[in-house]
Amino acid sequence: MPCPPADASTSRARLVLAALAKKPGTAHLYGHPLLARRRGGRMVGGERQQWSLGALAVSLPPVVRKPLGARVLAVLHPVCAVLGVALLAVLVQRAGAEELGRVLARAAPWLPLVLLLEVARQGLDAVATWVAYGHRAREVPWHCMLRAQLISTAVSSVAPGGRASGEATKAALLSPYTGGATALAAAATSQAASLVSAGLVCLPCAFAAYLRTGASWLTLVLGVHALVLLLVGLGMHAGMHGRALPPTRPLVATLLGRTLQVAQYGTLAVAVGIDTTAVEALLAQGLHLVSMVVGALVPGQFGVRDGAFALSAPAFGTTPARALSIALLAHGTQGLFVLLGSLTPLVWKVHPPSWAPHAR
Repeated sequence: MPCPPADASTSRARLVLAALAKKPGTAHLYGHPLLARRRGGRMVGGERQQWSLGALAVSLPPVVRKPLGARVLAVLHPVCAVLGVALLAVLVQRAGAEELGRVLARAAPWLPLVLLLEVARQGLDAVATWVAYGHRAREVPWHCMLRAQLISTAVSSVAPGGRASGEATKAALLSPYTGGATALAAAATSQAASLVSAGLVCLPCAFAAYLRTGASWLTLVLGVHALVLLLVGLGMHAGMHGRALPPTRPLVATLLGRTLQVAQYGTLAVAVGIDTTAVEALLAQGLHLVSMVVGALVPGQFGVRDGAFALSAPAFGTTPARALSIALLAHGTQGLFVLLGSLTPLVWKVHPPSWAPHAR
């Protein structure tokens, strides 16, 4: 039996689809007429074609389910946020809201210096990522790097991955200038340098804890944390580049940034009325580093960092209210930069480069 012309077949196919769409339970199976080629039939356009009803079925795209870990994380993140805020409320109540208010009011004149140190630290973090691009750093405009730094700070403060999420954000924002592979490699190098520098700083923090508390749980936690940071950072870079030590310039930049953070926490300790030496500043920095890991699922480490400082009040030789005030002031500084980073994409626009990234 001869095959009907192509135009007639198309019309017939559309009629069949219309009839199927009216039949309950079948409309979702057929989206639009598709033509299937079979052996036999007449030659149309140099090809042998024939229409079949089965060719009209349109396969719906498969439902892609998120991995179990991602689904669990999506539930845990908001739950941990609520628990962290609740813990913070309990800590404030126990320390005394009135006493906290007095301590925070006393610390207010020191806040400009704290903010200045934070600006310098953020700049060094941007430098660390920028020099991680190596000889291709000149392809990344410095103002775009600063913009990416501000945005990534907001992301790293609230995302579960912390600084790793921030580095991934910077890579996404800067990839138009160097290509995705180069941007990701620079982000990974910067992350490895950050881990190694944090481990190097955490070692004297553990020694400071030993000077104040002896062979205590705090000394043990900081010592183990320092070793873990060093091993992870060195292992991460060795796995990527075949050598353990990250490049010198990113490592020096991140190490200087951590040193400024030690000075920042020392300033906060002085601001709340604690007799502060380098030992107390290092102790506060160590608590900050540990709380970042323990509270990785809590946005801003709310409640976790505050609890660490409140529990460590005897190590500072002060009251829980003053120790807790250090964490609260650090949250305030962090919150300001989260706000700036969140507004940056809205008020600071950049034009993508007109050239295509070099292939590497």
